[in-house]
Amino acid sequence: MNPKLVQTISTILKVDPSRVTPELSQENTPQWDSLTHLRLILELEQNLGVRFRSQDIPAMTSVAAIEDVLRQM
Repeated sequence: MNPKLVQTISTILKVDPSRVTPELSQENTPQWDSLTHLRLILELEQNLGVRFRSQDIPAMTSVAAIEDVLRQM
């Protein structure tokens, strides 16, 4: 997994980097609410140098989903 991805998710969600696995999601991370989701998307764009399509953002609710979108870019 991309170290910048792990670090960004860890920082924004305030979780230990070891918890940043494909299984981490909004469903099992209470602090990953809608506002935090937007902050996460913005930070990922900045830190990874990418621009997500607006139609992809609502579905990026897990690390696995984020990785899938990044692979398609």
